[in-house]
Amino acid sequence: MTKPHGFATLQSATDMLLKLRHDFARMQSDPDDIYAAFDFFVTAEHIVDWLHPDAPGSSQRAERERIRSSSPMLEIVSHIANGAKHFVALAKHHTSVAELEQKSGGFSPTAFSPRAFSPAAFQMAGLHIHLADGSVVHALPLAEDVLTHWEHALGI
Repeated sequence: MTKPHGFATLQSATDMLLKLRHDFARMQSDPDDIYAAFDFFVTAEHIVDWLHPDAPGSSQRAERERIRSSSPMLEIVSHIANGAKHFVALAKHHTSVAELEQKSGGFSPTAFSPRAFSPAAFQMAGLHIHLADGSVVHALPLAEDVLTHWEHALGI
């Protein structure tokens, strides 16, 4: 008996990128949708697992760890995703994120760019990511950067 591969029609890293695009569109259409943000960051975290899966008799773990630690953005994604999946990110390497804060009301991040107006200074709806260095980023521009990263990495 063969082990299941993928998840129904999701069979490749490219399929996961298409899911990531879908989750990003959900975040854009409703910045208060924490389910969409959860789905986005967990999917983004696991694209690397789909790119470098373990095969019988070999391990791709070192390559996956190298990719995840290759940029501060991917480290933040890993911290968010693992904290979301496991309630709290306990692994020692998760040091990027101090806190996640969901805010409702105020300014819409689709009308007032979180890149131009600091989410720390304005009451901007959606997920706010407080980083260990004291800065605050809004989930939408971070998600956009993550999506662009994976589109480039996968050549799509």
